[in-house]
Amino acid sequence: MIYKREEYIEENPQDQKFPVKRIDVMAPVDEGRKMFIGQVVLGVQTPIGVQQIPISFEIQADSVQEAFRKFEQYAVPKLEESRRQLEDELRKVREEASSRIVRPGELNLRGTGNVVDFNRLKP
Repeated sequence: MIYKREEYIEENPQDQKFPVKRIDVMAPVDEGRKMFIGQVVLGVQTPIGVQQIPISFEIQADSVQEAFRKFEQYAVPKLEESRRQLEDELRKVREEASSRIVRPGELNLRGTGNVVDFNRLKP
């Protein structure tokens, strides 16, 4: 199916959770029901700084105005679900890294100046 996309943005600096709300309206070129897609960004602190992860979710509505009124109702559960999935993935990566056995050949100590040749230490 072919869709026409229209973007709508609502700004409200007094809204503490979502000061900027973005909704894409996907209207079928042929006959059909419009889809309202809300979009937010999840900020995640990483060792290299804050990374932004886009989160999209469908809002069940009959108009753009109704979709904006329902925005938070659909956004909050989707953000929590995404945050839990990300935390689970990070936990798995940490567990795998901490339980990994490192063999001497994998250390790649050449060129660091910290390599001790144990054969030279033998009497």
